[in-house]
Amino acid sequence: MVPGLPVWQGALHLDLLMPTPRPSTRAPTVVYLHGGGWRDGYRSHGLYPWHSPLLAVHGFVVANVSYRLSGQAPFPAQIHDVKVAVRWLRANASDYGIDPDRVGIWGDSAGGQLAALAATTAEREDLEGNCGSPGWPSAVQAAVVRCAPSDFLTLPQEDWQDEVLDPFFGGPLAKTADLRRLASPAAQVRKGVPPFLVVHGTDDETVPFDQAESLVRALRAQEGEVEFHAMEGVHHNLHADVDLPWGSEPWAELGMQALDFFDRTLKR
Repeated sequence: MVPGLPVWQGALHLDLLMPTPRPSTRAPTVVYLHGGGWRDGYRSHGLYPWHSPLLAVHGFVVANVSYRLSGQAPFPAQIHDVKVAVRWLRANASDYGIDPDRVGIWGDSAGGQLAALAATTAEREDLEGNCGSPGWPSAVQAAVVRCAPSDFLTLPQEDWQDEVLDPFFGGPLAKTADLRRLASPAAQVRKGVPPFLVVHGTDDETVPFDQAESLVRALRAQEGEVEFHAMEGVHHNLHADVDLPWGSEPWAELGMQALDFFDRTLKR
């Protein structure tokens, strides 16, 4: 692993997991974005329960990326950070054996929303930000989205969401509706988006299952290539039992689904 690479002015970093053995040609790359309600979490979460290492041992460079949390800055700072990381990877591709034309992205929960938004808003000037590696494209060629919100305007307004969403958007729904629409991947889908794998538990108690259905409908309406895996009886943490730790069967299933998907979309 190559840890703590500075992406922009020492404020943003990423860790690179390199394929072993190193391939003789440039490798496809997958960007991983952690969850945590945009207010918690760390890029090292990609190491657990072994999803990033799984991709690395199968020939991918994996970039576990940090982004500003809501306590540091409200949206759209987070998507700006994601896109600067993608541009940085392309700008430095020759140093790390990266194929700049084969970059995928995936994320869990809050990270899944950012991954989906990055994949549906390639080169959108209002979401690019003005920091880091200008002139390089931020488009990705494949996306995996797990248990992520896709439409903030239809998300039920639970009490806990006030603690999570209001800081993320910098204010309550009544004052931030336009910003919430901008952050909703389902509202941003256009023709030409990359292939998607959408995974969601049918018993998700945090992000309703219909959020995944909304994203899938939007992608299919624009003739997008999308695979949808509904995990029956599974909660937000990918378990049938909410008290189980990471690493059980649904996590293994997700890891293999993502590996197969990225093999087919980034190695073809």
